Amino acid sequence: MNPSRDPRPKRSRERITTELFRLLEHHSFSTITVKMLTDGAHINRSTFYAHYKDKYDLLDQIVDEQMTTLAEAIRITGGQPSEPPTVERVSRYFARLFIHIEQNERFYRTMLLQVPIKTFISRFLDTLKENYRLAFRETTTNISMLVDRDLLLNYVIGGQLGLLMSWLRNNRPYSSEYMANQLSQMIVFGTVESIGFPKVLPEQ
Repeated sequence: MNPSRDPRPKRSRERITTELFRLLEHHSFSTITVKMLTDGAHINRSTFYAHYKDKYDLLDQIVDEQMTTLAEAIRITGGQPSEPPTVERVSRYFARLFIHIEQNERFYRTMLLQVPIKTFISRFLDTLKENYRLAFRETTTNISMLVDRDLLLNYVIGGQLGLLMSWLRNNRPYSSEYMANQLSQMIVFGTVESIGFPKVLPEQ
């Protein structure tokens, strides 16, 4: 059999990954051993080490793959630099984000809620932030910003993380489309207008 077409390595990786997330429902990552993984996945240790150096390499590869998928799902493309953000345009972007989270719910629920792993949260935030940096570079090159760009990014990304975690913690009480629309309005109109206060015009 052609090794490149042999489905067994893929199945082994899938079984190991599934077992890791099953174990994470009851154990912290620090207490999980390779033996626990191989016993639960019904594979031998040599099969595990054929794919991963250790459990940390396993987690790194899983996170790398997921963050690549996330970056592809939410990549901002097609806008013109002079186009102002509208609720509709921003909502389309956030819809992709929430749909991606929904489609990979077990992964994000485990990593963000059940056994929050600080290194993953940093990777997740960095992936979102890099996407925004690319968008800012294309659309705000000649725009004078009212606030510090990095502080703004941290504020926006931190708010999104809190909203995503709340959404998952409460078992997704709203649809992806509803969440995307609500978040896009918060972004486009800002905190003050979203609350219901009239827009404050700058003093002349």
